Amino acid sequence: MQSLRADRRVSPGWVRRPGTTSPGRPSKLLHQPPPSMAQRAPIRRTIMRRLVICCDGTWNTPDQREDDALCPSNVVKLARAVCPQAPDGTTQSVFYDTGVGTGPWLDKLTGGAFGHGLSRNVRKAYRYLVHNYVPGDQIWLFGFSRGAYTARSTAGLIRNCGLLHKTRADRIEEAYAMYRDPAVHPDDETARRFRAQYAQQAEIHFLGVWDTVGALGIPLRGLNALTRRRYEFHDVKLSRIIRHACQALAIDEQRGAFRPALWRNTPAPGQRVEQVWFPGVHANIGGGYRDSGLSNLALHWMARKAAQAGLALDQAWLDTACVPDWGGALRESRRGLYRLLQRHPRPIGAAVGEAVHPGALHRYRDAVQAYAPDNLRHWLERRDGAPSPETAPSPETARE
Repeated sequence: MQSLRADRRVSPGWVRRPGTTSPGRPSKLLHQPPPSMAQRAPIRRTIMRRLVICCDGTWNTPDQREDDALCPSNVVKLARAVCPQAPDGTTQSVFYDTGVGTGPWLDKLTGGAFGHGLSRNVRKAYRYLVHNYVPGDQIWLFGFSRGAYTARSTAGLIRNCGLLHKTRADRIEEAYAMYRDPAVHPDDETARRFRAQYAQQAEIHFLGVWDTVGALGIPLRGLNALTRRRYEFHDVKLSRIIRHACQALAIDEQRGAFRPALWRNTPAPGQRVEQVWFPGVHANIGGGYRDSGLSNLALHWMARKAAQAGLALDQAWLDTACVPDWGGALRESRRGLYRLLQRHPRPIGAAVGEAVHPGALHRYRDAVQAYAPDNLRHWLERRDGAPSPETAPSPETARE
C-alpha cells in the first residue's frame, strides 16, 4: 500500500471535517455535552448529509504493517475512499474507529482474547451519531470482524432505543443498558416509552460488514457466562430499520471459533439483503495482510454495492491503490493452537440472500489454482450443476 495518497491517511478516532480530505478534531471532542438550546442557532437545512461510521476489527489500525509494509484493513481503505462531497454537493462525513486490542499490551491481550472494549466502541459510534445526526441525514455503517459486531450492535441499539436527541445525550449509558437487557424487546412498552420521551426515529441506510465472526461477535469458545452476557448480540435478526445490508463471507475459514454470524430472517418489505461468499480466510476478506488481492476483491464488491446505494467514492483511487485479484495468495488461518483443533468448514447456502462471488467460481475452475474447497463444491453440486469452464465468469467480471 505504498501508493496510498498522503491526503487519504486515516488516524484512529478521527472525524473528517465536511469539504476536506484531512482529519478534523479527534472524535473525543464530539463526545462532550452539547451546548444548551439558548446557545445554538435553529437548524435550517434541507440538504441531507451522509454520516459514514467505519468500525475496524481486532488489532486493526490505519498504520498496521506486515514485513514493514502498510497493510490496512478494508475498513480503512473504504474510509479513505469516501469523497468528502458527492457530485451533487451532498456532504459525506466519516467517523473511523480502531478495533479492540489496539492500545498498550494489556489492551491487546484483553481486547484480542475477550473482546474488551467492544461495548465502549459501540457507545462511541452511537455517541457520534447522537451529536451529529439531523433528521434527513443518511446513516452508513461499515465494519470488519469485531468491528462488524460493533456496526451491527450500533444498528441494534438504534432500533431498540432510537437515536437520542442531542439534549438527551446524558442518557446514552441508560440507553445502552436497556439495549443489553435481554428482557427488553424493541416493541415493548418500555422501549417505546423511552424512544418517545428521549429519542428520534432514525433509519440505517446501509450496513456493510466483512465476515462477522462468532454468534456472539466474539471469536472465542468457552467464554464464561458473564462475558457472554456482556457481549452477545441482543438482536441477532436483521432489523427492519436497515434498508441495505451486505456481508462478505470467507469460504475457506475453518476455525470453529470463527463461525460466521449470518442473517437468517426474512427481509422486511423494501429491504435488500446480500451475503456473498469469497475465496479466502477471515483476513483475506476483511484485509490486514500484505498480499491484499483477495481482500481487495471483497472491498471492490462492497464499494460497488455502497455506490449503487448512493455513496460517492473515489473509484479511481480504489482501482489504482486497491487492485483486486481472485487468484491472490490464500492464507492458512489454522496456525498455532488452532492447528490442534477440529476443522469446521462453513456451510454455504444456509442463510438469506446468499450467493458465491464470480471470483470464487473462476478460481474453482482455474486449473492452475487447484482450488476446490468442500463447502463450495457441495454448494455447486446442490445446484443445477457447477458452471463449465466455458460459462465460468471471466477474470474481468470476477474482479468486480
